[in-house]
Amino acid sequence: MADKPYYEQEYHAPKSDIPDPSVGEIFKGLFIYPFTWNARSTRKAFWVAFTFQFLLTFGIALLSILALATSGIFSVTPDNVTWAMTHINFLTWLIELILFILLIWIKLVLLGYAVRRLHDINYSGWWMWLVFIPFGWIIVFIFLLLPTVEEPVR
Repeated sequence: MADKPYYEQEYHAPKSDIPDPSVGEIFKGLFIYPFTWNARSTRKAFWVAFTFQFLLTFGIALLSILALATSGIFSVTPDNVTWAMTHINFLTWLIELILFILLIWIKLVLLGYAVRRLHDINYSGWWMWLVFIPFGWIIVFIFLLLPTVEEPVR
């Protein structure tokens, strides 16, 4: 094969040690070990988890709106807001509390994935604090788009 010119030789993909997680492994990372901070997540794993949590958050918002709509909260005028807040039934409050706790859990799980993603590009998870300064989220977003660094994590 060495006697052929390079453009006629068979293509061989470069060997890489970057794992290619399946969707099942990604969901295992979401639900089995969500708060493992000292690990790595590939770009594919992070963005699949991000898409899943986005869809789940949208579903939770719809359920919350449905729970509130059945209690009559959307027919409240500014004159009787206190009446509406005191007359919402216990089941609606319980559903809203469960949905809120689930939403917080999902966001914390995504934070764990983002920290592992930063570790994968050889940055510290402390860079996530940039999201609290104006336009700092843009820097974090760019970090999350970077390819995996194929060297040991610092």
